[in-house]
Amino acid sequence: MSGGRSAQRAVATALIAAAVSLSPLAALAAHGTASVPERFVGHWAGSPDACGSDTDDLVLRIAPGHITYWESDGPIHAVVARADDEIALIAELSGEGETWLSPVRFRLSADGRRLIDETPLPGREVVRYRCPAAAGASPGHGRSPR
Repeated sequence: MSGGRSAQRAVATALIAAAVSLSPLAALAAHGTASVPERFVGHWAGSPDACGSDTDDLVLRIAPGHITYWESDGPIHAVVARADDEIALIAELSGEGETWLSPVRFRLSADGRRLIDETPLPGREVVRYRCPAAAGASPGHGRSPR
């Protein structure tokens, strides 16, 4: 595993641990409650024009209990919601021959059309755009969605 991914994982783990420990839902997260609120569920892409593309490496599908990125996917083991527009989750991802726990934090824009991933590095965000339900590119670079 690369050093960059390890450092990113350490920062993300610390952020999720802090969010979970401060949340009134911490007990639920500790017991593996893992249902993503419906407003976060869907197909997301790096730009509105990338919906349906099979070359968008920011493609993301979120289901109530599963998350799929470009080259990794897995079950969601815990979800903590804060207000209506923010969630933190812990998923067990697999890809490129490895499996790891991945804590992530997402925030929705007020109109629900943008998903802001606040996980990469503090102060940096990755913005994804909601795709129409019919946009058909499968994430995971050839993997079938779950």
